[in-house]
Amino acid sequence: MNLADVEWHEFFIEDIAEIISGRDIYDSERFQGKVPYISSTAKNNGIGHFVGNNNNTLERNCLSVNRNGSVGYSFYHPYQGLYSNDCRKLRPKVKSDYAAFFLSNQITSQRHKYSYGYKMGTGRLKRQKVMLPSLNESKPDWQLMESYTKALMEKKKAKYIDFCHKELAKLKPKKIESPEEKEWHEFFIGGKDGLFNISSTSSGIDKNKLNTGGNDKEDNNIPYITRTDERNGINLFVTDLQEDKYKINDGGVITIGLDTQTVFYQPHAFFTGQNIQVLHHKELDKWVALFLIPLLRVQMDKFNWGGNGATLGRLNRTKIMLPTQEDGSPDFEYMRQYIMNLEYQKRIQYLDYIQSQS
Repeated sequence: MNLADVEWHEFFIEDIAEIISGRDIYDSERFQGKVPYISSTAKNNGIGHFVGNNNNTLERNCLSVNRNGSVGYSFYHPYQGLYSNDCRKLRPKVKSDYAAFFLSNQITSQRHKYSYGYKMGTGRLKRQKVMLPSLNESKPDWQLMESYTKALMEKKKAKYIDFCHKELAKLKPKKIESPEEKEWHEFFIGGKDGLFNISSTSSGIDKNKLNTGGNDKEDNNIPYITRTDERNGINLFVTDLQEDKYKINDGGVITIGLDTQTVFYQPHAFFTGQNIQVLHHKELDKWVALFLIPLLRVQMDKFNWGGNGATLGRLNRTKIMLPTQEDGSPDFEYMRQYIMNLEYQKRIQYLDYIQSQS
């Protein structure tokens, strides 16, 4: 099905969904639980917290639209959730999970006209127009939206199942000691007696000096790593044709963003922005890195953006606790196997869940 071949018309949001205000649950009122509390974040499908509270906004099969924070993002919630007043709850007039996913995407596509200073309040949301496949100027084609989205999601699901089976074939789960049974010792992160060789990035390109590939975006396959805490630190993908003075960094390393204290494993060659430190170790692969990164992030919490940032000197004198071998050296094979076992268990759980939904 090609959406370019169907008829489209614009519709006011108030004509295709009922718009309802949310209700804030402030920090002092909030307690931990299992109910999604939907706020104004652009992450995690709009879920800001999981709470044990309850109020009259509790409902399933609704859309949220952020009126504050990450303004304009819309998400569909087939599960029971509570809605903050930083978003609006929309009840689509047609009950269809797949059509609701389609609609949330079309609403989100309008977000660029809004900002923190120009919020998407109820009045603006009512008169916001979205383009939808339609039977005529007054009737959206909900059945087409449902069929299109369902086919797209089934295709993605099949692709993921195939990928998951290929990844499982690479894993060799094995019974090992629990972390509580292992001996642990502390190690300096860097420096003369440290675990890692820590160096500044080889590139450090300001974004405005990047060669982003012009119109030939197909060649943009090199990650550009910045101090963002999203998408594994990747800000965008660029061409490898950068100025000679900017050397590409080899993959198989851990990056730490100074000031923001972001920590990620980079499996592939990459360029970076300013103030990125690179941690090298011969034992680093994705499994060892995934064991180490949560431990490193715990230590990064002691640093902050002001005068106590994660400088090279401070990193070198920072310690982490690691499981050890009998001789007291870090047990990298244990770390590798531990994460392999976790990945194997999780992939089996994902497959079981996906196949149970078929």
